[in-house]
Amino acid sequence: MSQLELEDEVQDDLKAATGGFSKETDDANRLNRILQLTGFSDPVYAEAFVTVHHYDIVLDVTVINRTKETLQNLCLELATMGDLKLVDRPQNYTLAPESSKQIRANIKVSSTETGVIFGNIVYETSNVMERSVVVLNDIHIDIMDYISPATCADVTFRNMWAEFEWENKLLNLLKFIELSCHTASC
Repeated sequence: MSQLELEDEVQDDLKAATGGFSKETDDANRLNRILQLTGFSDPVYAEAFVTVHHYDIVLDVTVINRTKETLQNLCLELATMGDLKLVDRPQNYTLAPESSKQIRANIKVSSTETGVIFGNIVYETSNVMERSVVVLNDIHIDIMDYISPATCADVTFRNMWAEFEWENKLLNLLKFIELSCHTASC
């Protein structure tokens, strides 16, 4: 079991012990994180379960061979856009007719800005000497996936607020508008 899976399991146990979630809510949240990557009529069907954990994104991709042929050198090729980086390239697999395979891909996040993961599945069949390609739907990683509730003291919050330049400009602009409005009797 990886460190990420262990931390998730501990979090789930903690939530269950403190009444933090119900089984139905947790199952619904898990289902919302499954993304369809290919169409149902494609020879290879793929869907991904996306887990965002601090600065790591884990894609658990289920690949299903929907043909009557063995797919050789099947490879999940992923690329990223934004501040995301693929940790390691998934290996090649041989997939028997009408069977499935779980492929895990790890992605590191260097910034909490929005990013996109895209790619394709490439494979060979025994009776065709060329490689076939199935293009995957994009996976958009939203900044809201990184935001979680937290608390801090007022003094700490004010110190952090003072460090961010654009927020100070916005606050000063709002104060200026408020003063202008009072003097002009808005």
